[in-house]
Amino acid sequence: MLNRKVEVKNGLSTLFYPWIKDKPLCILFRVLYDLCLDKFVSVHQFLSRSAQLQFSRWLPPFLFDSWIRLLNDIYAFPFDNTNDVVSWKRNTKGIFSTKSAYDFLTSNDSGLSFSHIWKAKIPHRIKIFMWLLENNAVLTKDNLIKRNWSGSPTCYFCPSTENIDHLFF
Repeated sequence: MLNRKVEVKNGLSTLFYPWIKDKPLCILFRVLYDLCLDKFVSVHQFLSRSAQLQFSRWLPPFLFDSWIRLLNDIYAFPFDNTNDVVSWKRNTKGIFSTKSAYDFLTSNDSGLSFSHIWKAKIPHRIKIFMWLLENNAVLTKDNLIKRNWSGSPTCYFCPSTENIDHLFF
C-alpha cells in the first residue's frame, strides 16, 4: 500500500485504519489499532456507525484523548458524494503498470545487468545459454557433482576435470 494513493471522497471503498494522514493510522495510532476489533471497517461504515468501534478493553485516559483527537480530525475532513479515487504513485499518470512496478523494485539493483547478452542480435535460446554460461549454471560435470551426481568428473576427450572453462576452451 506504500505506492498507492487514495483520495477519499465518500469513503465506501477506503478502509478506515490506513487512511487520513500521510502515514497510515495503524502506524500513527498503533495501540488503538491493536486494541480495535473492527480493523477492516470502511470510512463510510465508520461514519454511518457514528464512530462507534469495538475495542478489546476500555481505553485509558491517554488513549481516549488520542482517540478523541483522531475523531476530531476525521469529522473535520471534507467528504464528497463521489467515488473514492485510487491511484498509483510510481507512474506519472497514476495508473498501475507492471513496468512501473518493475522499475521501482529494481531501481536500487547494483548487480550485473547482462545487457551485452540481452541486447545482442542472436536467437533467444542462445541468449539464455550465454546467460547460464556467465552465471556458471550450465550443467557441466563439476556442477552436476555439486548436485550429488555420482558419475565421473573427467572429460570424455582428455583426463582433466570437466568444467565450463575446460569445456568451452
